[in-house]
Parts: sequence; C-alpha cells; structure tokens
Amino acid sequence: MSEYPEGLDHAIDHGFYDAVFQRRSRRFGLGMEIERGPLQYKSKHDPVPLSELEEAILVWTGLGIKNINLSDFPPHVGLDLEMQFTSKTIPALGDVHRTELFYTNDEGLYMIKMHDRRAEDFEGLEKMTRHQRVDRILELFRESKIKLSDGRADLPSKPPGIAAHNLWNVNKPGTTVFMPVTDLSACIINLYFFYMRPDHRFNFVDELHSLRPPGTAHWLEKGFLDKSKRMPLVEAELRFANGYIAEQAFMGQNMVLTLQTLGLGGWLFSGFASMFMLGGTPFNRGLGFRFATPKIQGDTGNPNPVAVGRDDLFQAFCPPYYKDMGEAVEAFNDMKWTNWESHKLPYKDPTGVLAEVERPSKDEIQVVKDICNYVYDTYGRFPAFSDPMFLRFMVQAHHLDLDFYDKYYPPGAYTEAHKNHFARWHPDIPDPFSDR
Repeated sequence: MSEYPEGLDHAIDHGFYDAVFQRRSRRFGLGMEIERGPLQYKSKHDPVPLSELEEAILVWTGLGIKNINLSDFPPHVGLDLEMQFTSKTIPALGDVHRTELFYTNDEGLYMIKMHDRRAEDFEGLEKMTRHQRVDRILELFRESKIKLSDGRADLPSKPPGIAAHNLWNVNKPGTTVFMPVTDLSACIINLYFFYMRPDHRFNFVDELHSLRPPGTAHWLEKGFLDKSKRMPLVEAELRFANGYIAEQAFMGQNMVLTLQTLGLGGWLFSGFASMFMLGGTPFNRGLGFRFATPKIQGDTGNPNPVAVGRDDLFQAFCPPYYKDMGEAVEAFNDMKWTNWESHKLPYKDPTGVLAEVERPSKDEIQVVKDICNYVYDTYGRFPAFSDPMFLRFMVQAHHLDLDFYDKYYPPGAYTEAHKNHFARWHPDIPDPFSDR
C-alpha cells in the first residue's frame, strides 16, 4: 500500500490538456468572506492548510531542480552565456538561476534556497518512477527549505502595498502564498559579459545623459568596442530585466496548472508593490530584505530605497555587499567560472567543449566593471532602473469552498478534482463536501 494519499496518482494521471483548459483563477477558499454586493458570502467552513506534500509538489513543479541542461550551443559562440548547467522546471535565460522562492503559511515564512544547489545526474527526476520522483521531491524540498520566522508573514494589508481588490483573500488563514524573487544584478552582469564577447562588443550609450559612453570612452578610442553597434543603456537594462522577471511568470503558470491537477484553488497575481512586499517600508516586515538608499549624482534617477538581499542567504552583486561594482563584477565572474570547473557537464566528452569556450579576457572584464561602476556612480544603484531584488508575481494556493461556487455559478465552475479533493488527499479529516 502506498504511503501517499490516493490523490497523488490522480494528480500524476491528470492530462496536460485537461489542466490547461481547466485552468481558472479560483479565489474563494475555505474561511473566506465577500462582505457585500451580489456575490456576498461568508464561508461556513474553517480554513484547512495545505499539507507538506501539496506544498512540496507545488514548489518543485513551480521551479524545482530536475536534472542537467543540454546546453546545446555551439561552444565557440553562445555557450559562455551558461552559468550552472542546471535544468529546472522553468526556462532560465543564460542558466543563471537567480530566482529564489519564498513562501508563507500559518506556520511561518520560508525560503527555498536553490541557487547554490547543483544537479548531479543527467536524467535526474526525469528517469524515476512516479513515487520515486515524489520521494526525491520531498527530500529536496526539505533539504532546501529554510525557516525565516514563525507565523504567517507580515505582508501589506492595504494599498499601496497591495491592491484593494486583493485585500479580502490574500494571505488569509489556511492559504499558502508563494513569492519568487529575482536577483537582477547577477542577471544583468551576465548579459554585459555576453555583449562584450568578440562577436558583439556593443557600444552602450546613456540615453538620459546625451548618449554619452557609460565609462567606455577610452575603449571606443582604442577600437575595442564597435561604434556601429550602439545600444541604449537604460533600454537594454529594462529589456534584460524583463527577460529574467519572466521566470516568475513561468513559475506561476507551472503552479496554477499544478493546482488543477491537485484539485486546489488559487491564482497568479501581480496587484502589489515589490518594495512593500520585500520589507522596504516601516509598515510591514514583509520578506525581511535589506534595503539601500541610492545616492544619485545629479537630477536623474530613482531615489527610492531598493532591495539588495536577505543577508547571508540571497545577496545581490552590488553594494553594500561589495565595496563597489568592480568588486561585485569580480565576485560574479569568479562564481560563474567556478561553476564551470565544479559542476557536472552534460556532454559525453566535455574536454573538447571546455577547450573551445574562451573565458572573458582582462579587457572584457574591465569593460564590464567600467559600465557597472558608471551605472552605480551615476544613478546610485545597480541596476539603474530595476531593483536589484525584485518581486513581480505571486501565487496563492488554498482549499476551495465549493458552496460559494454552487450558489453563484452554473455547473462547471470547479472540476472533479476539486470535488473529490478532501476524500483523495485528506482522508483523515472530515470532508466538508462529501454530499457532492
């Protein structure tokens, strides 16, 4: 007899196309209330928190490590963008993997720390049987989980920290709120290195300061950079940042599809302010991040404090963790190429691949330092217009109150997986919807 509830096999057997077409935001959970209006309703049921297994499955399908990347670039052009050779359940631009997941439930606030983990096996979770895979997911989940504080996280409970339409049901008893945070400093430094390789050598210009070179005038004079490949600095930074923030949306989509297979309610949302959620105001502790206030040179820039990290757990590559951006760039470069030396590569014979990939030259490293120092010295922060640590999307999961949907919606508002969830996943507690 399996040690896992019956619902696990139902979830694994749930068809992908069914999950896609059944996906809906289902926001009304046990214990919730809409206080007035045509959908006024107060749940007759107490909240029921998610089980450890339910949370582990959501976390690991959301953005968990599963095996080793194929990294099937031509070694002489493009492969040097790769950082870890780690394959997660989401795509990750440049294999940087600097999106970390925080979550809160009734018991506490947690971090799932994965940026320093590595995949050791080429096939990994992919080759395992279904129950072996779940065994390993639970192991990895427990090994990666760090409790940051007891009790539900102190998240914003009014605008502008969170939008008014989310006040009635976000972070309520019984819910689990998943919050992915992306380190944009590392991501953007990696792309600056990429665009300094011989095939690129982009000529970045600061469009907010009369298109002046961002500390690179002497590199242009020497002919090291290609004047014809002009790239606006701020536009490039925002484009780079958007590419990496997309990881949070990918995670969210994985999670909400998994909600369908588990028969849980919940949804992906973005009606909140990152600064408030991460703890940058005196009103709420949020996720407890350290913040730094920019020292702007001149009248162009954003003076608001920016999140730079959770000390000793997840730190951006910028001051105050480094004395300047030159030191931060060195630290990033050392970390990246140490990964190349220590992480297992996917190829049958990695020797030839390693020999073909050139590491950044001293000049390339110095150009990246010059650009990053210019950004920090000019705008008082790095990146200039994207927060070093940024939260854009969140997912909440909860047990659905079917009575609300029966009262106000025609049949089809929820699925068989929702109707049978308690019988399949929580046979040890009374099923509030056993009469369905």
